[in-house]
Order: sequence, then C-alpha cells, then structure tokens
Amino acid sequence: MTEFKQVSQTRWVLNVPKPASLRDFAITMLTPCIPKDAGATIYFSLPPFKDWQYIGSITVHMPSQIFHSPWRGVIPPNTPGLQIGISIEPKKFIENLHPQSQYEEEKKLISSVQGIAQDVYKFLSSFAKTIPNRGDVLVMPSKCLDQWLKKFEAKHKRGTSSVFHLDPSLQKLRSFRSFLLDEIVLNQDPMP
Repeated sequence: MTEFKQVSQTRWVLNVPKPASLRDFAITMLTPCIPKDAGATIYFSLPPFKDWQYIGSITVHMPSQIFHSPWRGVIPPNTPGLQIGISIEPKKFIENLHPQSQYEEEKKLISSVQGIAQDVYKFLSSFAKTIPNRGDVLVMPSKCLDQWLKKFEAKHKRGTSSVFHLDPSLQKLRSFRSFLLDEIVLNQDPMP
C-alpha cells in the first residue's frame, strides 16, 4: 500500500483495509524531502477517524522504520479498515511524544507473565508436603512442568485462561517453560 492521500500541506492519510491481519508495517521516505530539523510522525485512527494515536516517527537521518501494529489483538478481527496518518512536525515536538501502545504492550506483557507465574505457583503448590523434621517442601515429579503446560494449553484453547492472550501460538509460553526447566532443579526422587 503506497497510496497516501495528502489532506493538508503537512499531512497525509492512508486507508488500510482489514487491519487486524497486519502484524507489522514499514514507513519509508524514498527521497527525504523534509527539513533536517523536522520529522514525519506516524499515527493511526479507527473509524470514525477522529482520534489519532501516535505510533512513532521517521526523520532524514532515519528515513525508514518498521512498526509493530499497535491495534493488533485490540480491534475485532472483522474491523473493515483504519487510517495511518503522517504529519510533518518539528523535532522538538516529536521528542516529547511517546507511543501509547508501547506502554500498553508492556502492561499486557507484565500482566501475562504475572498470570502465568501465579498459575505455575498454584499448580506446583499442589505438590507441597509436610515432612517431619523438614517442614513444608515441594516434592515434584520430573514431568510436572510438562503436565502444567498441557493443562495451561488446554485452558488457553478453551478460552478459560485469561493470563496469556498475547500470542495464540503459545511460542512465548513454551520459551517460558524452557526457562523454568533451565532455572529450576527438579527433584526426581521423592524424599524419604
């Protein structure tokens, strides 16, 4: 898509059909023609195209940028379209802008990780035992994390797990499992 429509002397708009399927996109100035003390700010807007959210910027010194689609996973899959807007602004103005989606993405990630950790904790707590002269201990079978992952994947597929909606492929969750296996020494033999 390259058909930006100029709407004012310093602003352009691009209509993007079926935006829910767009994971990333790039904005490139093929022939940089803006002042060196300015940049092109990138925004997006959903219908009715009145509120614009800042995504990022490009400049003469960095004329190309790949952006993560901040609307992905937020808008319904059947959203017919959105608009990407470009506005030429002074660098001092751009320096004070921060993408809202960056903060929201970090909040979602932190919330997801906390939810996963709580789910693991609850599952592992089921293996707690009290042993005389040793107090409370965890005695875990060697495949307990595999069991937890299977249960968690089943919850995710049923839609009953609210802690991990960022990545439907669960690839990040598998990486988390690998991390746990690397960091936790499992006791394969029950203690006497």
